[in-house]
Amino acid sequence: MQSNENNKTSLFNDGPSLLGIPRVIPGPGPAAHSDSRHGWEYEKPLNNPEIAEVWCYTPRYSYIAGETIDFHMHSTRAHAEIDIYRDGPQQEMVFQETGIAVANVPTQEKPHVNGCGWPVALRVKVSDSWRSGFYVVIVRVRDDDGGVFEREHFFVVKPSKPAANTSIAFIVSTATMNAYNDWGGGNSYHGEGGTPRFKKPNARTSLLRPWSRGMIKLPIGAPRAVSTAELPPFAPPQLLSHPYARHYGFARDYADSSWALYGKLFIDWAEANGYELDYYTQHDLDKDPQALVPYRLSIAVGHDEYSSWNMRQAIENQILAGGNHGRFAGNNIWQVRIEDNGTTFVNHKDEATDPVLGTEKEKFLSNAWDLPYSGWPVTKTFGLTGSSVIHAMFGGAAPRASGGFTIYRPWHWSLKDTDLYYGDVLGGRPDCIAAYEIDGCDFTMRDGLPFPTGKDGAPENLSIIAMAPAIQHEEDHFKATSPSMMNSVSTPAIKGDGAVLPHLVEHEGVRHPKYGAGMIASFDRGSGVGDGTMFVAGTTDWVVGLQRRNWFVEQITRNVLNTLSSS
Repeated sequence: MQSNENNKTSLFNDGPSLLGIPRVIPGPGPAAHSDSRHGWEYEKPLNNPEIAEVWCYTPRYSYIAGETIDFHMHSTRAHAEIDIYRDGPQQEMVFQETGIAVANVPTQEKPHVNGCGWPVALRVKVSDSWRSGFYVVIVRVRDDDGGVFEREHFFVVKPSKPAANTSIAFIVSTATMNAYNDWGGGNSYHGEGGTPRFKKPNARTSLLRPWSRGMIKLPIGAPRAVSTAELPPFAPPQLLSHPYARHYGFARDYADSSWALYGKLFIDWAEANGYELDYYTQHDLDKDPQALVPYRLSIAVGHDEYSSWNMRQAIENQILAGGNHGRFAGNNIWQVRIEDNGTTFVNHKDEATDPVLGTEKEKFLSNAWDLPYSGWPVTKTFGLTGSSVIHAMFGGAAPRASGGFTIYRPWHWSLKDTDLYYGDVLGGRPDCIAAYEIDGCDFTMRDGLPFPTGKDGAPENLSIIAMAPAIQHEEDHFKATSPSMMNSVSTPAIKGDGAVLPHLVEHEGVRHPKYGAGMIASFDRGSGVGDGTMFVAGTTDWVVGLQRRNWFVEQITRNVLNTLSSS
């Protein structure tokens, strides 16, 4: 660290620039984020005819049989190939074509905000034989020397007749995926014009663009957004996903929302175990809040952080009709809006910049649900909220935690035939299912059991089954000299106030981030279990327990699916 004698402002070396000259950024404030190092460029066209590239996007995320999908494409080669397969435990190839005429076409300015504006290069009709599911699209170009460049896209095929073959609806978390997609210049967290310490989020991002590499497919073994390795004394917490992403050319936020790390892990397990699913995107729910009503059970998994009013209302409508919801997901925080005929994603990280503030539409303000504007705290629907604590085993947030949930109510119906005891740890190391972002509620302990206080709107009949220590942000043991994993230690830098850390609380003379617990919980809105039941395993990484064949995690998942999907 250096000091400027003129203004006594601290300076931080942000490492070498592209010219090899150290870059020094001014303080006061914390070190750079680990995902914001200088020179980490966003994926976008280079338009260099000597360099092979190809991408595609579609104007919607979902289709039904008989509809035609328009593939908008750009490439520096004259011809491209496409493969389309249904994802799952066994890939089902449904379409292949070579010799597709493509061109090096211009891209609109700020495509992450405005869309790409590319022409349609291929139209494909959805066959009646294509089952409802998540379909991966691979576009590819080849060079004469044998080199291959390929990128991925996806779409969902919805059922032509809802609930005709299954009572379970699977919801693809397209809102959260879009929030982290930084193709073209940024996403809802960072963008061009920001710096390593002063991130510049985008309040509006476009659907009409490709997906950054790693958001749909990943190599086996790609690091998670979790610090699973044992942390030696006094060592700074590390996340392997950021250096991995930069070194191998993947999206910096792939570990936060890649289909390959969340949704795919669940559907691979579910379909391999005989569960048939009807697939919907969150955008389908935004368009039709009645879409889930025909189903006994709807499911959300993984990192499911964002939802619009209608997306959430769709789950409410299903619950009110006597259906059930199983949420094997975490980080339930943000309200968003879907505008411009479904093609623009709106999320203002600073609520003061949202034009609906102070208007008759203020309840749709695109910020945290738990702010007073919505009048609809997350706990009112789900029992738990991501605003409670958020993090575990992520950077400096409980890096040496057990990684599992401690059981408090082993008699709960979801734990039937698991042989779990009070005090057992579910899904601990090496699986670490209680990570990286988890949901909870305000609670108190009586006779060794947790109960909701109701201060945050959690229902009185919420049954807290298991808990894991969690923290609202990171604890800093390095006086801001080590890169942070999130916008926590650096919150005052973003707000331009180096003197105040607004997220800290004080106990026993020590200021620290808010402590609490992530939870597994459930409550009933009707006459009992299976009648308007909400079950929440409030963690992003529950699916890792399924991937790793954790017997207890599998049995609980079966209990929930079987109990809540039956007539």
